[in-house]
Amino acid sequence: MSARAALPPEFALRPFAVREAIAAGVSADRLRGHHLAAGITGARIPAELGGSVAVRARAAIAAMPTAVVSHTTAAALWGLPLPRRLQEAELLHVTHAATPRTSAVHRRGVVGHLAVLSEADVTVRGGVRVTTPARVFLDLASELTVDQLVAVGDAMVCWHADPRGFEPDDPLVSLVDLQRRVAIVRRRRGVRTARAALERVRVGADSEPETRLRLMLVDAGLPEPELNVWIAVNGRRRVVLPDLAYRQQLLSVQYDGAHHADPRQHALDIERADLTAAAGWTEVRIAAADLSALVVVPGLGIVPRAVAKVAAALGAQGWAPR
Repeated sequence: MSARAALPPEFALRPFAVREAIAAGVSADRLRGHHLAAGITGARIPAELGGSVAVRARAAIAAMPTAVVSHTTAAALWGLPLPRRLQEAELLHVTHAATPRTSAVHRRGVVGHLAVLSEADVTVRGGVRVTTPARVFLDLASELTVDQLVAVGDAMVCWHADPRGFEPDDPLVSLVDLQRRVAIVRRRRGVRTARAALERVRVGADSEPETRLRLMLVDAGLPEPELNVWIAVNGRRRVVLPDLAYRQQLLSVQYDGAHHADPRQHALDIERADLTAAAGWTEVRIAAADLSALVVVPGLGIVPRAVAKVAAALGAQGWAPR
């Protein structure tokens, strides 16, 4: 009988703690089998489960049942945007409750933190105890820049009130609740970053590039665009949702990411542009390269090409840099 076949069924399809398996009669030899990944001290992962963050997080909590998945690992579980250097990090982050007798537990593959966590700071996602989005926002404030944290906050609070009557998805946390959580924090590493970022968080940004685009427009001296502005077409029988909108100038700014190269999406984009024009609005399309390519604009200086394109469209409607 192979080691895989001999593994009790309750351990065959989930990460588990070594101590749990030994208590159930699994031998040390079987726990060293090639079919079990041992990247986290005290835990094993059946090979067929792969090595995703979610799977490894379950393994970490199996080995440390009193810990809570936190920081960048929690952010990944919530699907929040992180800089590439943090997305590619192999180490998992967990938090242990801080008491006079506890210390952070560091294991192979795991970074341990100590903190006082209230009941409101902890929830369950995918069967794993994890810090809430609001707590993640605070924890990331010591690792991210203000703009990076704004993108995280935007992703947390994003939702769209659909005028067609469709029920919108709930945000991970409301902007009001996020503001309340940050407001009660006084002395804490990163709290200034959290407060500065929160001032720039807005409801309605669907992606990190959209957030980055909005911030660069404002930082360059352009008016701040609105989010969640629906354009009614043909007496509201059809609607268009710009990524960013300048309502007074009837200007719609759309960020076209990589998926817009898909033929079906391209056809939808053409229809979107036609509907926008039919409503009397002008559409400005921004590509990924526009966020990084630099150009010179009179009155603005050296700015990303995206800023130049939006500034030109605003200028056509009478706006001028101050």
